[in-house]
Amino acid sequence: MKKSWIKLGAVLTAACLLCAAGALAACGEEQGGEKVAYSVTVLDPTGEPMKGVKVKWSGVKTEYPTLETGKATANLKSGDYDISLEGFSEIYKYTPVKATASDRDKTVTLEWNPEDGKIVYTVKVLYPDGKPVKGVGVELCVLGSGEDDGCQPLPAVTNAKGEAYSIGVIDEEYDVYMRGLDPNEYKAKILSGIPAGYTYELGEDGYYTVTATAENPVLTITLTNTAA
Repeated sequence: MKKSWIKLGAVLTAACLLCAAGALAACGEEQGGEKVAYSVTVLDPTGEPMKGVKVKWSGVKTEYPTLETGKATANLKSGDYDISLEGFSEIYKYTPVKATASDRDKTVTLEWNPEDGKIVYTVKVLYPDGKPVKGVGVELCVLGSGEDDGCQPLPAVTNAKGEAYSIGVIDEEYDVYMRGLDPNEYKAKILSGIPAGYTYELGEDGYYTVTATAENPVLTITLTNTAA
């Protein structure tokens, strides 16, 4: 009798181990089994990579931050995923995208997100040959305003495209941003960083003669060579 119980116990133990192994295998299949690489590259509105944006694929608990290249990569079960982004300034917004088994690598370009009723104005500074001038500080003033009345230095100097925008970080420490300007006609002035040997055409009020409007919010300043 004792041997029979021992045999029965051995059979039951083997059966339990077999079931447990099967359950683990099933669990592994449910979690994904073999995985493939999915990636998301996040760019700002100017096309520059965004570091530190948190990328989430639907149904995946882990958040993946973007690197210096603006790219985040995750190894996931092959399938379809909705992609969401977090961890960026309120000056940006984005349109959600979906990754699929046949289209796993996605690029998301953020858009400007001005306050309601405001416009993102752009000042572009170019050399005489049309090449962009980087590192120039500019301001926009309402046309007809006084020297310091209605004027607003833009949050950043011109970038590699020679552009500065009326939206962006004013004070990172206090999380203060400019969220666009009221629709109006604006004049521009270079505050700093104009390259040596160059100047630009000024009107009688000391500002550039071209203006930006709500209908045409890009104001281009073309420098001239002082030696010319």
